[in-house]
Amino acid sequence: MRYELNLESQIVQYDGAVQSIADKKAILTQLFSQGVYECTSISNDGCEWTIEYRNTVNNIQKNIVVYYGNIRNEERNDREKKIQLNGKDPRANPNLSIILGVYCYETNDVLENLVFAGWNIDPDTNYPGNPSIRGLNIDSLQKARFNGLYKHNFKNNYVCTFRPEYIFYYIENIQSIHNSSDDVITPTVSTSSQDVNNVIYYGSPGTGKSHRADIETNGKEVQKVTFHPDYDYHSFVGGYKPTMDGDKIAYKFVPQIFTKIYVDAWKNLVSTDETKPFYLQIEEINRGNCAEIFGDLFQLLDRDKDGFSKYEVTAEEELCKYLLSEKGFGGNHPGIENGKLRFPNNLKIIATMNTSDQSLFPMDSAFKRRWDWIYVPIDYNCSSSDFIIKLDNKRGYSWLEFLKIINEEIFEITKSQDKQIGNWFIDAQNSGKVISESTFVNKVIFYLWNDVFKDEENTIFKSADGKNLTYTSFFENGTSNNLVSYILEERLKLIDVNTAEPTTTEEE
Repeated sequence: MRYELNLESQIVQYDGAVQSIADKKAILTQLFSQGVYECTSISNDGCEWTIEYRNTVNNIQKNIVVYYGNIRNEERNDREKKIQLNGKDPRANPNLSIILGVYCYETNDVLENLVFAGWNIDPDTNYPGNPSIRGLNIDSLQKARFNGLYKHNFKNNYVCTFRPEYIFYYIENIQSIHNSSDDVITPTVSTSSQDVNNVIYYGSPGTGKSHRADIETNGKEVQKVTFHPDYDYHSFVGGYKPTMDGDKIAYKFVPQIFTKIYVDAWKNLVSTDETKPFYLQIEEINRGNCAEIFGDLFQLLDRDKDGFSKYEVTAEEELCKYLLSEKGFGGNHPGIENGKLRFPNNLKIIATMNTSDQSLFPMDSAFKRRWDWIYVPIDYNCSSSDFIIKLDNKRGYSWLEFLKIINEEIFEITKSQDKQIGNWFIDAQNSGKVISESTFVNKVIFYLWNDVFKDEENTIFKSADGKNLTYTSFFENGTSNNLVSYILEERLKLIDVNTAEPTTTEEE
């Protein structure tokens, strides 16, 4: 029995064969044709691929040699993976070279479903004599799908795993990635760059997704909206509404947030090369019915390499009249040419999505593939969120240590990372970095009780004699302090920071 990733990024037992990529040339061509890049030439000699690709913005041509291998199972360990170079020696090539493995689960060899792995070219490895490249396991592949880019140490060599959109970041930073001792890399991907026009920041509740979006739009032209279950197309685009015209009621087209920023972006488009970016920031995008809200506008999300919409859609009659009026473009304009809508390349859409709420309004694959996805992971080393959980009985516990342990419990019990807790689930920066017992019980304990462990049999909510606890147990007279302490210390094995022994050196 082997361990593999399924399409939900879960590690599962799987007794079938992991499929090899059928058309290697097609996949590598797609890999080097993302964003502003275009693969212009590709050829191979066995597993040695010579690839030329061009930046379509500045027309700079680049060359690279890729030593490619399908990631396959290692017989000695049910979680371990490897690739085979079949006698090719990357040390002998004077050109920029990388060793690249590709992981494909079952037959889903679509670029967005693949995970890639990169090895540093080790001068001490006898590639022709020992062409099997190891140091990879299923856990590293899973972390890449969650984090975007991940690496770990294997016999003093670092193996890096990443999603396809990070290939150019990997190539540009290959030396620092393989030579530094940092285990986890979270590269900053700027949505202001021309190659990212529609992006969704996603992750567990409290990871700082909105903060990441705010960083991108800070000081720029931005319109913000929050989706919710009652939000619809006319709330997003606009429609006829009763308005006052002097002392009379008249029905007029009232533009909403999409139409306003659409007009502003087009009016401020200097040229196709010189643009002032306008941002539409959508919070909680999956709390609304995206199919209903966007309607046929979702076709405009499909962008060409220049950032403009690849396709046009016909504007509804009332919207078309408004855009042709003085309040819109004041006549025929590229933004409503021949009654058609088309995104300019300076209109960028940033959204946030809480993965624990995916079941509210599931997004179909056609909608999802038109976005770039950036995972916002939980940062267990974030000094800004190094809070203390302070109970009424004077005991205190590290918030970051609590997050590490409780998130392991959540994953172990629910087999899902969606409901894990992020750094900023509680923001105690304005309270002296102290989380009170009342706040902890009413926000964290309630969330764990109601949203995480409610339907689970094996949970942390057990008394000393093994009986199930109820949420009201935390509010019974005289029991709250000791009960919270019991959960944290006995069930989660946290240590009271007031009694923890300080670390000392031998000299002391």
